[in-house]
Amino acid sequence: MPAIRLVELHPIIVHFPIALLLTAVVMDFVAALTRRWNIADVATWLLLFGVIGALAAGLTGTISEHQARGVAVGNLLALHQRFAFAAGFAFALLLLVRLIWLAPRILLGLRSVVPALATPLQQRLRAAVPALFAAPPAPWLIALYLLGSVVAAVLLGITGYLGGALVYDHGLGTPGAFLHLNVWR
Repeated sequence: MPAIRLVELHPIIVHFPIALLLTAVVMDFVAALTRRWNIADVATWLLLFGVIGALAAGLTGTISEHQARGVAVGNLLALHQRFAFAAGFAFALLLLVRLIWLAPRILLGLRSVVPALATPLQQRLRAAVPALFAAPPAPWLIALYLLGSVVAAVLLGITGYLGGALVYDHGLGTPGAFLHLNVWR
């Protein structure tokens, strides 16, 4: 069995963050519709690992791109990269918002581990942003967050469509596309 080449890593890795991020969006909608906020905790972990996976997919995509310079695909690759960056940025922004919302719970958990640090931080946060300590967040904030997650999911879908066009319409990442580039040797 041949070894996995650098140009093969992106198509191997990219499917995991796609699945994690889209499942996080679905779980957020399920949590909001059923008002079972423990489901939102699952979505948080999916979002966290999805964003980490998206970073890995972006890195391997950049590596694959540099290996495939000689392949003529026009502007499709650049468009795929722009949408991938936009989707990654959108999901990272959603994760940041999520972590800000969860800051009181995170600090509460840290109080048992590092009380000298967590207690003053929690007091300062409560004084600075008391709305964070209201549970759950206001309905309009949840709706805005869900709208943002739909936008991020659409960006991710467009990215995947463009990536599929690169592979299936132009052969990018397939052995035939790289034989003349000496990448597969």
